[in-house]
Amino acid sequence: MSRRRGKHKKPSANDQPGNQVSGGRQELRDAPKYPGFSVDTYRGIAILAAGTLVLKSLIFAPISFWPLSFVCLVPWLVMVGAGREARLVYVFSYLLGLLFFLWNMRWLWYPTGVGYVALSVYLACYFPLAACPIRHAVRRRCLPLALVAPLVWVGGEMLRAVVISGFPWFFLAHSPHEVLTLIQVSDLVGAYGLSFVIAAVNGAAADVILAILARRRAVRPDANRHPAQFGALFAALLLIATCVYGHIQLSADTMGEGPTIAVVQGDFISKVSGEGLAEDEKKRLYFSMLDSADAHDPDMVLLPESAWWMFLNPEKRDLHWLSRDSFAAFQDYATRGNTCVVTGCGAWVDTPHDLLAKERRYNSAMVFSADGSEPQRYDKIHLVYFGEIVPFRFGNFRFLYLWINSLMPFSGPDNDEYSYFPGTEFRTFAMEAPSREGELYRFSIPICYEDVMPYVSREFVSGGASAKRCDFLLNISNDGWFGRGIQQPQHLAICVFRAVENRVGIARAVNTGVSAFIKPTGEVHDIVTGDPSTPWPGECGYSVASVSVDSRYTLYSRLGDWFGWGCVVLWFLLYVDRCVVRARARANE
Repeated sequence: MSRRRGKHKKPSANDQPGNQVSGGRQELRDAPKYPGFSVDTYRGIAILAAGTLVLKSLIFAPISFWPLSFVCLVPWLVMVGAGREARLVYVFSYLLGLLFFLWNMRWLWYPTGVGYVALSVYLACYFPLAACPIRHAVRRRCLPLALVAPLVWVGGEMLRAVVISGFPWFFLAHSPHEVLTLIQVSDLVGAYGLSFVIAAVNGAAADVILAILARRRAVRPDANRHPAQFGALFAALLLIATCVYGHIQLSADTMGEGPTIAVVQGDFISKVSGEGLAEDEKKRLYFSMLDSADAHDPDMVLLPESAWWMFLNPEKRDLHWLSRDSFAAFQDYATRGNTCVVTGCGAWVDTPHDLLAKERRYNSAMVFSADGSEPQRYDKIHLVYFGEIVPFRFGNFRFLYLWINSLMPFSGPDNDEYSYFPGTEFRTFAMEAPSREGELYRFSIPICYEDVMPYVSREFVSGGASAKRCDFLLNISNDGWFGRGIQQPQHLAICVFRAVENRVGIARAVNTGVSAFIKPTGEVHDIVTGDPSTPWPGECGYSVASVSVDSRYTLYSRLGDWFGWGCVVLWFLLYVDRCVVRARARANE
């Protein structure tokens, strides 16, 4: 009886019990080509997800430590690329997103707890939706994270900006908004361009980490070497090009001083119940600040949205003494001081012959001229869902509207239809500036969150024209709905990108803050709340400065969100490729 003899293989480190990856032909076949090893424990996945949760929360107000934005996605990307079980990766990605939005968007609890939770639940979906194509691209196609991660991430930011009315908050680009050299790329492709660069650096760092781990633990030690080399080079070139372009744009001699504007800021918390300081007392306090600002002889004064309760359109202003007195006071101030006055207000128009509604209410801005003529009006176009408008008001789904409206705190016990109607025209106004020898300037007035929506400011500036339609923007807002805290500096950071994207100066008057001026380069100056390095809300006051004007007409103003939509298309193609690959794999089984 013969015995077959053979050599005994010495166990390697990968064969030791307890290791995640073992040797052998079967394991070689099972191991992913990229990264060549797997993280297969709940603890490991949870730690990686928690790492991104903490780091990403630190890059926005109140901490605002922007350098972490370049590494905040790294733990999550490592989890997506190396996690063994796809379902575990997606579940923890969703939990990461949910906890992130619940914590960093907690200011939304003040006006609507239900809306705050619902919006967080929805926004969290973008994390697993991004994880799926990234995981497919790096594990099956062996593509570097430095290339795939920014494409998918920016595609997600683009969709967040438009789906369900849009909520373009917490973009990666918003964190380093004070780093002027970096944000100049926004005049080419919007804030999405800087988000792409930051996500690419995150992806390159993750590629390098996976390559290092692969050398120590993977069945295929060299699986990650080439993706890591390409990723590092790609991200480095992107970052260098961004900085060089930023330096060139900051050196351009295209800016000048425009009219002198006094931005006036109240500090009144808004409540659904209507409790708080009486409206006539708010009026008195605002006009006392206007009288103080008048000593600086401004060309224009700017008050916030909803400074106090008033309807200033001719159809309704005589029906209530406060509206009537407010209109007369603004007219007198404008003519007496040879000053343009811009203020937020309500507009209420009776439409008895309209089949849809017998009356239409608008969130408006009113422009009083120094000549005492009838003021001009802009009606807000992009209304905030549930805060200003409830969907499905007209049509076959009105039953949904009635149900949703009944849940809203603004509808009251009688289920009042509080929804505004959107405006129909992105209006541009003109003014003469006495301090500039009567030179004519054009301006537009994005109201409240319209300065958050990239397309709104672009429509004001461009509107498809071959040249700029306005010289500067005026943003009026009422951020008193969100208490005094982290929402206000977050809002200011987003507004910075509207200035750079379109190369326009911006003056902001915001109830509770942050009221300030923004140059076309993104530099924030003359903040009402004091120290420019810590623009926190919580005081009444005013600031007088010249708003900057810029002759440049940017590529972003001309072409819009072509880059963001391109990333959405490539994201979709990755999903298609995933479906094709999985279908072929099933057919071959």
